[in-house]
Amino acid sequence: MRQQSTTLARLSAIIPLLGSMRGYRPGWLKRDLVGALTITALLIPEGMAYAQLAGAPPQAAFYACPAALVLYALLGSSRQLVVAVSATVAVLSAATVSALAPSGSAHYLALTAGLAILAGLISLLAGVLRLGRIAQFFSPSVLTGFVFGLALVIAMKQVPKLFGLKGAGEGFFEQLWFVLTHLPESHLPTLLVGASCLVLLVVLERISERLPAALVVLVLAILASHLLGLQARRVAVVGNIPAGLTAPGVPDIKWSDVLALLPGACGIALVAFAEAIGPARMLGARHGYTVNANQELIGLGCANMGAGLFQGFSIGCSLSKSAANDQAGARSQVSSLVAAGLTLLVALFFTPLFRALPEATLGVIVVVAVSGMMEVGELRRLFRMRRPDFLVAMAALLGVLVFDVLPGLLLAVGLSLLLTIYRASLPRLSELGRAAGTLDFVDMRHQPSAHPLPGLMVLRPNEGIFFANAESLREEILERIQRSPRPVRTVLLDLEATTDLDVPGADMLADLHEDLETQGVTLLLARALAPTRKMMERTGLLEKVGRDHLYPHVLSGVVDYLARYAPYAEEARAFFHDGLHRLETLAEEVEDSMPAEERDQLERMRQKLRQGESVLEEPRDSVPH
Repeated sequence: MRQQSTTLARLSAIIPLLGSMRGYRPGWLKRDLVGALTITALLIPEGMAYAQLAGAPPQAAFYACPAALVLYALLGSSRQLVVAVSATVAVLSAATVSALAPSGSAHYLALTAGLAILAGLISLLAGVLRLGRIAQFFSPSVLTGFVFGLALVIAMKQVPKLFGLKGAGEGFFEQLWFVLTHLPESHLPTLLVGASCLVLLVVLERISERLPAALVVLVLAILASHLLGLQARRVAVVGNIPAGLTAPGVPDIKWSDVLALLPGACGIALVAFAEAIGPARMLGARHGYTVNANQELIGLGCANMGAGLFQGFSIGCSLSKSAANDQAGARSQVSSLVAAGLTLLVALFFTPLFRALPEATLGVIVVVAVSGMMEVGELRRLFRMRRPDFLVAMAALLGVLVFDVLPGLLLAVGLSLLLTIYRASLPRLSELGRAAGTLDFVDMRHQPSAHPLPGLMVLRPNEGIFFANAESLREEILERIQRSPRPVRTVLLDLEATTDLDVPGADMLADLHEDLETQGVTLLLARALAPTRKMMERTGLLEKVGRDHLYPHVLSGVVDYLARYAPYAEEARAFFHDGLHRLETLAEEVEDSMPAEERDQLERMRQKLRQGESVLEEPRDSVPH
């Protein structure tokens, strides 16, 4: 029995759906079915529209979505997230492939499917290598600007459809100029269809969030197209959509094509993960389960590979469908599995119904869907809260509009990395002082009652010490000593935040020791973690600074400093007396209920303070040693 349980746990780690099914309740099935119907109602119109965004025919959505839904449901760690089609990813796909083949050609479609497989492989490899941490290095501010700019690009690509205009140029500003200068040439019946669908869709969405507004508009547009003979009035329609599914297979592309697709595939893998991990974690927290970032990479990767093998296009997370699925009450991945089955049924038997669907209707569905990606409120908040965050968001936004999608993505990634490196390189130092009436040492900026001890400067590098900030920290420490209004005889560095000291960091501490020594200032170190201490020993830093100048606690270093330095005997005596009194009081109150380890620590601290008192009665050096 135990062996079976262990085997099941291992399988659940690989296939999270098994873990979800272990606690499945019969009462959840109704909610999951409602969620599945909701997903399908949103997926069919949006999928057809997003397929055109990717430069693929509408039926490509029916090829890509079922495989993506099933594979993510099996391997993704989120139970409510819907991974099927994404406007962001579809445009990235088109931007990558359009540079390599004419849109709509057989080679274009093969490259589109190959791109999905390649992006999936990259994501899968990243998950296997446990690179899920990359999510924390993608600045939310930069992502806000990038997605906003991308939404504008997507919307602008659809605007000519709403006016019945042909040939709208390439870049965002070229397309905008084309629309503005060709408005008099608009096709009136197409414009009326687009405007009517837009008004109806917005009104229906405001009436009820649960109403499948896009599906309602799609059905009404098809009926109106039949009744009014819109195709005869030169209103562009979708036309014939082949029923059925394609057989899975590897697209016919060359190795040179794979190399050309590689940058775009990396971008799609990154963006698909970046836009999925946030909603997945939010939904997990709401329903009380944990989302694994590495498993998300694996789920997204396999979903993209499945979409590509069925001759579809690159897919990603859909925030709108995920939110609708959650609002419908879905409790597990069953909703996605059933939605995949319903989509298959539509692909097999109902595609002829979409023949008369106006292209303008699909354009409206896309525009309204991506309007939610234009977070004006978030940009305003960034402007109010922190101008640098607002500026990098705007830089990412303008990068997409000016340089196009892929260069804009590279700019967004570059800005995120530069922000990370810049912030890590800043010499963030906190000066610690003794909190009034306690033995605690706290940041004096946040607790004004805290005060420094005479002759001693206690500093804490808040970002740790490593190659990017080592020299900046050294310069900042030396400058602080020069700026100090009181003489500094000893510097005590609290190294708790330095979890893994590298060689440049250790070399900096050795240089700092020498710099301070020439000024008659002693360097003490405290709270070095085991990896940091090992690096100190390997590099010889510990021998240079002195093993007796490395302390397990800040308080230990302060006690030794006060006990050894003669001019501050009165301050030291008061400190030791107050410290012993507080520890004796604490021992009387809670020592009996303390764990043995904490009692030992308390006793060691009392001994340290008594030792300090006794040292004060002995002859002392004039400087710490």
